[in-house]
Amino acid sequence: MIFSRRRSRHQETRTLSPMVSDPIEQDGLANRWPTLDLFQDLSTADVEAIAMVLEPRTYVPGEVIMREGAEGDAMYLLDEGRVRISKAAGEGRPAFSRTLDAPSALGEMALIARTPRTATVQADGAVRCMRLDRADFEAIVQRHPDVARLLTRLVGERLKEIDGIRRVGKYRVVGTLGKGAVADVFEARHPELGQPVALKMLSHALVYHPQFAVQFDREAVIVAGLAHPNIVRVFDFERAYGTRFIVMERLEGEMLADLIERRAPPRWSTVRRLLREVASALHHAHVRGLIHRDVKPSNIFITTGGQAKLLDFGIAVHQERSAATGDARVGSPCYVAPEQILGKSLDGRADIYALGITAFELITGQVPFDAPDVVALLRKHLHTPLPDPRHIRPDMPADLVDFIQGCCKKKAHQRFADCDAALAVLEDGPDVPLGGQRTIRIAHGPESEDAVRDALDALDKALAGLPGVELFVE
Repeated sequence: MIFSRRRSRHQETRTLSPMVSDPIEQDGLANRWPTLDLFQDLSTADVEAIAMVLEPRTYVPGEVIMREGAEGDAMYLLDEGRVRISKAAGEGRPAFSRTLDAPSALGEMALIARTPRTATVQADGAVRCMRLDRADFEAIVQRHPDVARLLTRLVGERLKEIDGIRRVGKYRVVGTLGKGAVADVFEARHPELGQPVALKMLSHALVYHPQFAVQFDREAVIVAGLAHPNIVRVFDFERAYGTRFIVMERLEGEMLADLIERRAPPRWSTVRRLLREVASALHHAHVRGLIHRDVKPSNIFITTGGQAKLLDFGIAVHQERSAATGDARVGSPCYVAPEQILGKSLDGRADIYALGITAFELITGQVPFDAPDVVALLRKHLHTPLPDPRHIRPDMPADLVDFIQGCCKKKAHQRFADCDAALAVLEDGPDVPLGGQRTIRIAHGPESEDAVRDALDALDKALAGLPGVELFVE
């Protein structure tokens, strides 16, 4: 690493033990701060961009690095030595003191807001730190938006801590629901109604991406107006801690990705119903000019009643602006359509392609294209013919084969024209009502696993063919 040679007036007078007398010139010192979890999502280039603006500082034993109550405008990366963190007693709270060894991060919240320091940090022996000024950090993320990922990790960790962030706008945070590449999801309560909601925190890297904030605010009203039984309902939007939060309905159940991971393929009638529900949700968005751009199993939620809910319209874009936004390539590599890879203008057929890949994985348990690196994977989407799913599932019905193959044509104009056309190839199945369902849970120990499975198989056979009845086994 190459560090800036800027020195503060404090450094000119400070001295340390020979071990760390000159943090710039001294040979053999390990710059350990890049190993922190805070930086694990960043590329080498991103970490080097941060390193170029770091200001090395040294401290003698007992010297104060940060003082409780003082306004913070920088984060410190403890690179060598140990510090003591102490907090004065407060209302109903005893005094607190502990030590922290390098490598560690100190005062990270100063990168997001000028809030008072919550504790005093003193050198517990000879200490070397790297100071990251907030203004310098903000300049970096303008040139390297992905550096802002560390803010997402930081805020996410604070939202999980018992004594961390407890409120986002008017919503009270009560727990964690999930984590993804684009967003983390937390459980919260409306302060007056007590209504449980899900708070989806968008990645700071997206917020700092050119034009994203403008695009997100423009499309927020459209997303909030999507009222469909198979689309998760969006209630509100909040801005806090340098990013956007989407306030959604709180769901009970599991992701389709988790069902696939358990290798528990559903019945063919269930597969058809799930595809109908997701396609219907996409059609509802498409006729309003909105493209999802990230259809995949981890964005499809299966409620405890078996209903599919399409999630994550946070990166959706209006069809008329799909090329002008400058980020047409947003998406997940295993499911992304060829025209999306090439950065072309998009329409609903890009979502249809991703739905076909999702159907392939749901049925076979694996994605049709995979590779050791992203570039090779994207090339397969562009040039490699779609494998026949019957090579993995020989018992697969012909209509589902036609559905997948029609969705996954390389050329957009060769695919189904819209979701209605895709659904037309599926055979009719029992119309399972969404209302009036009952959930039956069976608790048992490992010794009863075989007996319970036999009983469920017998029940499944007894219910087969009954109109409006379907058995869901988790």
